[in-house]
Formats: sequence, C-alpha cells, structure tokens
Amino acid sequence: MLSQQIIDIYLKLEGLLLDSIGKAVGNGAGITLETLAQWRADKLQDASRLQRQHLQTVTQAAKSANHKMRKMIRETAAGEGVRVEREIRDRLPDKSVVSYSDSANIAKVIATQDIEALTRLELMNATMLKQSSSIYLEIITQASAEFVGGGITLDEALTKTAKKWAENGMPALIDRRGARWSTEAYVNMVVKNTQKNVGNKVQEARFDDYEVDLVEVSSHAGSRPTHLEFQGRIYSRSGKSKKYPPLSSTTYGEIDGIVTGINCGHRLYVYIEGVSVQRHFPYDKKASIAIYKESQRQRLLERNIRKAKHQLSMLKSMDVAEKDLKDARRIVSHRQAKMRRFINKTGRTRRYNREKIVET
Repeated sequence: MLSQQIIDIYLKLEGLLLDSIGKAVGNGAGITLETLAQWRADKLQDASRLQRQHLQTVTQAAKSANHKMRKMIRETAAGEGVRVEREIRDRLPDKSVVSYSDSANIAKVIATQDIEALTRLELMNATMLKQSSSIYLEIITQASAEFVGGGITLDEALTKTAKKWAENGMPALIDRRGARWSTEAYVNMVVKNTQKNVGNKVQEARFDDYEVDLVEVSSHAGSRPTHLEFQGRIYSRSGKSKKYPPLSSTTYGEIDGIVTGINCGHRLYVYIEGVSVQRHFPYDKKASIAIYKESQRQRLLERNIRKAKHQLSMLKSMDVAEKDLKDARRIVSHRQAKMRRFINKTGRTRRYNREKIVET
C-alpha cells in the first residue's frame, strides 16, 4: 500500500539519520580528560560535513515520498469515488448528475489535499534535517559534560546519551506548545489524516452532487470511547430533518471526531428513507471500552519494541562495546516477552509488522 510505503520512507530516513549520527559520534574509546578538548573540536568541525550528508539523504527521501503522496491521494479519491457512486446508484438509479471525472468538487478536493499534504511533508523534512544536527551536537555536549563530571568514561557517557536519543526518536515536528512529535507519530498522523480527509471530502462532494442528506454512521466494537454515543445512528447532513438529528450534533468534522478522526474506523453510508435498511447499531459500551483499552495497550507495547530496536541499531553504528550491545539486545527481548504475555492473556492477534523497524 502506498500509505505504508510513505510511512516506511520516513521510518527508514529516521534510522539512517540516527545511525549516521552514531557513526559520526563514535564510541569515544581511549579519550582522556587531556584529549577531550581536541576530540570535541574534531567532532564539532565534522558537523558541517554531516549536515551536507543529511541534506542529501533527506532530499532523496522527500522526492520519493512526494511522488507517492500525490499518487496515494488520487488512488484514495478514485477508490472512495467508486464506492460512493456505487452505493448511491443502488439507491438512486435514476438520478443523473455530473460524472466523477468532470466534478469540479472532486477536482477541488484533490488540489487542496495535494497542497496540505505536501506542505506537511516539507515541514517534516526541514525539521528532521535541523534536528539531526541538534541531536549530534547534544550527544557530544551532554556526554562530554558527564565525562568531565567524573565517575563515568566517555564511551559510557556516549552510549548512555545515544540510547536516550534513540529511545526518544527523531523529532519530525515541534508544535506551537513546544511538544516534540516523533517521526513515527507525525508521519503516521500526516498519512492517515490525508487519507481520511481525501476520503471524507470526496464522499461529501458526491453527496452534494447527488443532493444526499441522510447518512448512517457505521459501528464497531472497540471504537474510541468518545464516539460510542454517535455510532450506529442516522443523521441529517443539512440538519433540516424533523425525524433525524443533525450530523453537526456529533463530533463529525473535528480532528478527533467520529468518521473524520485520524484513527477512526467509522464511515458514513447513504441512507434513503423508504429505500435503505439500517445496518449499523450501537455496541455495548462496557465491552467496547475494554476492547479499545486493549488495543491501545498493544500499540504501546509495539512502540516500545521498536524503540528498543532503534537503540540497538544506533549502538551498532557507534561500534560500542559488546557488553552494551548485549544489554540493548536484552531490552529488545524483554519488551518482546511483555508482548507475548499480553497476547497470551488477551487472546489478541500479534502484529509482527508493527514491531519491526525499517532496515537501513
């Protein structure tokens, strides 16, 4: 899938940048307090070369990601357009409207989503490039300070500091509140949000073309708790129906709202009074919330496994001592064991692909 290919491009880019930083920093073996100043000077002088290398790496990744993003937007739009068209035609076979390919509403959706998605990717590219330099310099500075403080060798300080950065991940966005979004979190948000927006906007455009007012919201177990009261019901898009509540009375349209939320699995279906039969109904609230909590716990365990693997990869690039690599492998194994216990306890399906990191 193109969506996963885009995500993998940036996860691989993150790994490449972190491993490149690790290789440039090195393990600091044999450096004493007397030779520390020269070591730091050499590393700081190397920062410009590393930045040029990272610029090439980011530029190459961005070129591929932009191409795939444009393609994903068009494939998503076409797929949703076909689905909605078939659904409406089944219920309104005699309705004649402008075709999908000739719809000005559809063209506007695609153009708008192109600009929004590529702007977000551009921001992510710039942030990752800038942060790669900051992380390199901070590892050198923090490790040097701990070494000078005593009680720890430089190679131990570098290993400790590098592990922390690998655990945190490469920031792909620092928002207005100062919150740091990891590459994994932000690229997933951008891709999924783009897919959601394209699908929803195409659907809205065809609803407008066909003058569809009533819609049915799907339902499923394990949905976000804030969506439970809205799923499995029929709403009026215009709000003019005397029988059904307005869609605006739900959280539809909000960034974490029903249907429009980034990770929301709900969708809208055409409902024609006297023709359609309601297919979706609310789920038991208590059971649904329990399933949702389990899914969130599994996502956390998956992220922790990936973080441990990033630590191991970065330490390998630094050529650290074997004992440090063994410790890193032990952390990976420990977190995988926690996942096995969780799966055995809950009976959920283990998603091994979500525990992998993209090889560099």
